[in-house]
Amino acid sequence: MADRAQYLKAERVVPEADRLHPGAPTLEWVAWLMDRALRVPGTNVRVGLDALLGLLPVGGDVLTGFVQAALVLVAVAHYRVPKAVAARMVANVLLDVGVGSIPVVGDLFDVAFKANTRNMKLLREAREHTARGEAQPAGPSVRYLVGLGAILGAALVLVLGAFIWLVVWATNHRF
Repeated sequence: MADRAQYLKAERVVPEADRLHPGAPTLEWVAWLMDRALRVPGTNVRVGLDALLGLLPVGGDVLTGFVQAALVLVAVAHYRVPKAVAARMVANVLLDVGVGSIPVVGDLFDVAFKANTRNMKLLREAREHTARGEAQPAGPSVRYLVGLGAILGAALVLVLGAFIWLVVWATNHRF
């Protein structure tokens, strides 16, 4: 509870850009609640509702995916983030929900990835560029999306290759 009080106290001093949009501290608080609200006893590892609800089979990841999607929708609709940044935020949500739904591996991924925190960082960076009157560079988001696509494509090729091998093996062996 002391950590939450410290977090809220830190939010009282907000940058000028946040004063223009009073919803920003609320978004930050939701991201904190979903990703970093609790410390695992005896460690410096922080988890939130995303990791805890993710322990529930399928439903937990779907529920947290709705919260993540809502944060992205607010960022897109209210703060008008550039399309490349919005696409990166959506990719973070889809990656978190997709990998998070895998038993055990997904739970560990939820603890490490923290999609909400990543998306709030992207929102802050976009707002800083806007406050300075600069255009948001699309390069980092495009590189992220291309890299993510390459990794997912490679994983798909491996799964397809394993499936083909299994079919060939099964057809050559009689049970």
